Amino acid sequence: MRRHRLLYVTILSGLGLLSALILPALYGADAARRLPVNVTFGPNINLSVQRWSPKVPQRETTIAANPGNPLNLVAGAIDSVPRQNDRSCSFSFTLDGGQTWKLGGGVPLEASGDTSGDPALAADADGNFYYSYLRQDKTLRRFDVLVAKSTDGGRTFPTFSVVARTVLSPTSDSLNDKDFIGVDTGPASPSRGAIYVTWTELFGDATADFYRINVATSRDGGVTWSAPQHISPSVSPSSEWVMGSVPVVAPDGTAYVFWSDIILHTGPFTIIFSKSTDGGRTWSPAAQVAAGVGPGLYALRNADPNYGVDPSVGIHANGWPTAAVAADGTAFVAWTDVRNGSCHDIGGSFLPCTDSDVMLSSSADGGRTWTTPRKVGDDATATDQFFPWIATHPNGLLSLAWQDKRLDPNNVNFDTFYTNTFDGALFLPNVRVTTASSLPGVGQTSIQDYNGLAATADGVFPIWSDMRSGDADIYSSAGRLVP
Repeated sequence: MRRHRLLYVTILSGLGLLSALILPALYGADAARRLPVNVTFGPNINLSVQRWSPKVPQRETTIAANPGNPLNLVAGAIDSVPRQNDRSCSFSFTLDGGQTWKLGGGVPLEASGDTSGDPALAADADGNFYYSYLRQDKTLRRFDVLVAKSTDGGRTFPTFSVVARTVLSPTSDSLNDKDFIGVDTGPASPSRGAIYVTWTELFGDATADFYRINVATSRDGGVTWSAPQHISPSVSPSSEWVMGSVPVVAPDGTAYVFWSDIILHTGPFTIIFSKSTDGGRTWSPAAQVAAGVGPGLYALRNADPNYGVDPSVGIHANGWPTAAVAADGTAFVAWTDVRNGSCHDIGGSFLPCTDSDVMLSSSADGGRTWTTPRKVGDDATATDQFFPWIATHPNGLLSLAWQDKRLDPNNVNFDTFYTNTFDGALFLPNVRVTTASSLPGVGQTSIQDYNGLAATADGVFPIWSDMRSGDADIYSSAGRLVP
């Protein structure tokens, strides 16, 4: 059985019989374990709450699994709940491994008229879920970072804490954007239970403005937070962005924060990281994962006839990273770039580009060195792949899902595809997750700015913004790994 499976996956991966003979020599008795794992996906399930207006998009999806109960997951997105005028981040939960979902509601807000965005979910080892989001007041002058907590499997998020406030004064301002959250669940970690929230801060005074990446840490279950630590250089937002930060934690407690440093508006962009080995008390100097390729902010083709001429149209995508750490400490980072494609400058921040790819790099030595970025998609087309998200399983397998236009020769409509790998070199032949293609339409297609993915011992759960109806809705599917 082991020999047949090794040969089967090797042939499907296009590596030939020679690789089938070499792999056992490279990996020894672990050869079969190191192979990609087959997967089957169930129905596509629409999790959207808002139905009252056909042109209000649901987007920015996130999902997390309970480490102690793989049947319990919580999903979130920008949505409208429970009334028409409540523009908020919603959450839904499942207790049967993603077969059915139930709406929990909207995240708690501070005042009437508040809205929220940039949703992100994580869970601790005790099964508590944490939901970070950006709170906006009705004047759109306050952008505070909040974290809500659920102790009942995602049925409710009744309480929240404030991670960072907006500062508005005659002498200095501070606004917050694009938060994300990670939790230390390592059983042997000395910082087990630590929660990390990262975000971009726009700060300045009457003379100049700057961007920087901040991180705050909670060591008491999200009740209180450390003062923000500034882990990136400060850059001028008129010419450079540091954006898309995401924290992940290794089993030994090493915390990583990855982000994208983008030179506006033609690039290049670079994937950067910093790490902490003492529970977030101190952070290493910023270092590179991969040197910049492409502009980092992309306008990908949609059905608009003015695409490529009008800078306001297209699918707005980005090169922000997604990251995960395997059981053996290997760190993986994926992003979208156009090293195999092309872009042209027509003005505006998002450049029309074609043939974008999802790339993956890994480090087995704590970030000292990184592998050459490798294309994840196995398509032979010049179509776009974008908005990846990744997650690791307890056995070290890495799962990846992304949006993909390979089924449309016109490079317009997209689907969600999936693969997995142990080593970042040998991948499962790409699997289509969606049962219908998305129709991105005209104008600006608002599915930005990221998708989500959760992984359990034998399950994988992608969540994405889907346009099969012509309007953006939140969809998920439960995948089962088949050894």
